[in-house]
Amino acid sequence: MSMRTALLIGVTVALLCGCVRKEILDDINIESAVGFDEAGKEKIRGTIVIPVYKRGETANKTLTTVSSTAKDVLEELQYKTSEPLVSGSIEIALYGKQLAKQGIFPFIDQFRRDASIGTRLYLAVVDGTAKHLLEGNYGRQGNGIYLSNLLKQNIERRDLPKTNLHLFLKTYYADGKDPFLPYIRRVGEDVQVIGVVLFRGDRVVDTIGQSDMFYFKIVADGYSEGTHTVRLNNKKYVSIKNISTKRTISFSGPKTRPHIHVHIALEGIVREYKHGPFTSAVRRSVEKTFEQQIRSQTEALLRRFQEKQIDPIGFGDLAASRYRQFRHRDFYKHYSQLPIRITADVTIRDTGIIE
Repeated sequence: MSMRTALLIGVTVALLCGCVRKEILDDINIESAVGFDEAGKEKIRGTIVIPVYKRGETANKTLTTVSSTAKDVLEELQYKTSEPLVSGSIEIALYGKQLAKQGIFPFIDQFRRDASIGTRLYLAVVDGTAKHLLEGNYGRQGNGIYLSNLLKQNIERRDLPKTNLHLFLKTYYADGKDPFLPYIRRVGEDVQVIGVVLFRGDRVVDTIGQSDMFYFKIVADGYSEGTHTVRLNNKKYVSIKNISTKRTISFSGPKTRPHIHVHIALEGIVREYKHGPFTSAVRRSVEKTFEQQIRSQTEALLRRFQEKQIDPIGFGDLAASRYRQFRHRDFYKHYSQLPIRITADVTIRDTGIIE
């Protein structure tokens, strides 16, 4: 490399570095969470959380304002702070239930257009208002990180299907699948995941409660490390851990009126059984009972989706990948009457080191 070339590269790098906007942490307000609520008369209430770092813990400062659009809300909040607001570290965006019934895409689209916000941003709908939930104080790392970790833990180890900004937008724009988001509630000074909200387009039309979340996840997403309690007919129960599932969906018949077959293969290990030795006969009984529960509960959920004309499982997109010259419009004309069969195969691999 010649001296002239090296000098040219050095000057170019220096100029580019000079164009990068530098922010000093002490001179900015970093948003960690944001929430939107319906405020009446076509108005929107926006709330943001700014972490205030102290020795050993993080306090939360909330700012709120009312305006006509999400963009105006965030701009008007700038008038309420002495330092610039920076959105690149937002962990979670929340939407009040009433607003979610009216449509939330305008309040999600702004995140898609902001290059500083990652597509793994968590989204959730609040039972009540986002403002009330964000005004609480949760954990030692601040509300934004606490709420983000709450959803992450429930996705990885509990009954919440995978969800984030990227997945919501992907299903929103898809012709053959409808979005869903976590449903959370403030309970005193805690926050709980209480279900999953289902959308038609960008509007909430139904809610799945905690009791059905397990069955929704095994058909919509799948487990790699879950836990579930199976209640037996004789009022006994068994807790199964390390649950892993595999979902297989197949189609037969004409593409406008196909027969759909959903097969769930599930494996797990007994975590707790307090009713005597866990014999081979008990094992087989638990497997058969669990299979029957999966079939009946999942069939009920899928019938409910058909009645409400929503497809959070994505049968339309899956069918489009199986049939040539597939038209989603023709498929969904008959969607509510399509026969869907559920089968399940449960295997308990181990009963623990004590057994």
